[in-house]
Amino acid sequence: MRLKFETLGSDVQGNESGIDKSQGAARAISSFIDPSLSWKDIEWFKSITKMPIILKGVQTWEDAVLAREHGLDGVVLSNHGGRQLDYARSGIEVLVEVVDQLKRRKLWDPDRFEVFVDGGVRRSVDVLKALCLGAKAVGIGRPFLYAYSVYGHLGVIRAIQILKDELEMDMRLIGARNLNELRPDMIDLSNLKNRVTGLLTDHKFQENYESLPLIKGKPKL
Repeated sequence: MRLKFETLGSDVQGNESGIDKSQGAARAISSFIDPSLSWKDIEWFKSITKMPIILKGVQTWEDAVLAREHGLDGVVLSNHGGRQLDYARSGIEVLVEVVDQLKRRKLWDPDRFEVFVDGGVRRSVDVLKALCLGAKAVGIGRPFLYAYSVYGHLGVIRAIQILKDELEMDMRLIGARNLNELRPDMIDLSNLKNRVTGLLTDHKFQENYESLPLIKGKPKL
């Protein structure tokens, strides 16, 4: 990932001078982030562009409502890969509350305010869940990165085709003939807030360590 911020070739073993490789991609990208941005800056962004403005990284329904009230064109529900706060809720968990609160305030209009979700989307059934719950679309990263890293652009094309075929089959199995027929009641939300937290385990240690046998009996004096 560090090569993204260099102007030279991909000779990662070289010893080029003038190139700082002490920081990873996350730290390098964070240098472009302005922590002083606030809701007051929305009007300025709207004044300098005619393109739709989508707010990314929304984690609460309150911020989604504020984005709608400030005239934005949509939000991306995302926890940034879980790198900001441990155990932060995923976008799919926040989606239910966002749609519900927008509808309660009569602000729900998918044609004027689009809601996107990313994070943890690995297969077509994940896409289907988000669409049923009101998302306009989902963001998929890791599956395509894996496909590209192994098979190049042909791998990405193949991954897209697999997701497309699986989505069509999943929609048939739940009785939806098109995307407009997807409804929230097709999803079981009874366990949405139940979480299972895995304990940190050193698998390599457990698989390779052999404990010494205990010596039984009393030592001779």
